[in-house]
Amino acid sequence: MPRLSIVIPTYNERENLPILLERLEKTLHNIDFETIVVDDDSPDRTWELARELARTKYPWLRVIRRVGERGLASAVIRGFSEARGEYVAVMDADLQHPPEVLPQLLKTALEEKADIVIASRYVRGGGVEGWSRLRLLISKTATLIAYLLLPEARRTSDPMSGFFLVKRKLLDKCINSLKPRGYKILLEILVKCKPDKIVDVPYVFRRRFAGKSKLGFRTTLDYIIHVLELNQYRVLKNAVVGASGLIVLWSTLYLLSDILNVDPLLAYPAAIEASIINNFFWNDKLVFRGRGRQKSLCRRLVEYHGAVALGAATNYATFTLLYTLFHIDKYIASLVGVLAGFTLNYLASEHGVWKP
Repeated sequence: MPRLSIVIPTYNERENLPILLERLEKTLHNIDFETIVVDDDSPDRTWELARELARTKYPWLRVIRRVGERGLASAVIRGFSEARGEYVAVMDADLQHPPEVLPQLLKTALEEKADIVIASRYVRGGGVEGWSRLRLLISKTATLIAYLLLPEARRTSDPMSGFFLVKRKLLDKCINSLKPRGYKILLEILVKCKPDKIVDVPYVFRRRFAGKSKLGFRTTLDYIIHVLELNQYRVLKNAVVGASGLIVLWSTLYLLSDILNVDPLLAYPAAIEASIINNFFWNDKLVFRGRGRQKSLCRRLVEYHGAVALGAATNYATFTLLYTLFHIDKYIASLVGVLAGFTLNYLASEHGVWKP
């Protein structure tokens, strides 16, 4: 069993692969390793070149040609199933991930007894090379989405990294549950494999040597759907619960202000409280079902009130401002207030009351 297996998914990387393999051999000459190239039947016949190199030059290279299948993350899963190493590293073939970082990843895993070691662009010593402001903004936005919707992603500075090393024993426990979409396999592992220890190691993300980037609209859409799937669509379910809370709020406001003639500014706090109780019930039973059960129902209700206090205050302040200063209809003002407090309330629920 080799110490290290390196899984490299490829698609149209014929120009880059020979250079990468040469650098791998030079870098890892004193480490017992194997490399598994998983090619998605590249039109430029990357798989054919890889097989020739494995036969004539690199005995540590194995090649898998997938016909009728596409997707970086699923290719990585296939590589995982073939890997024999004690540790398994994942990297791209386009030379944006410097192979010279691999010994440091392995050394850190051994010294720190880490389940996952992530090559990070966003710790001291790391960075990116040649990115436009737009590309950097896209990366930061994707990271922010992961941080907001997936608590597990916040255990690393770079959950978007495609360059990392994972302990084989961890993969053996969870590989059958991995069903990634698109490109971000690391997020899948962080959420489903539940690693005990994660360590970040800095590296500089390099320019692509040859070929075209795979980043596009489809990649972005796949990423958003993947995050929602890993989130188990809790954010969307929470929005539905919020809509039911809005109905409760409007009903209470109508009863108190229109039927019983209570001043809307006095009736609105009671309407907010009614919606809070409604939202707590549905969140506890449906959205975050099974989480936080080590605490009693009463304690969860009290914690929920504390967690959504800022959102409720934001809601009431927005309502008061619009209703009294701008003389906007009270129901429209309440709608804007609810929207203003929704994000704060969801984050408080996900990362507080029903924290995994």
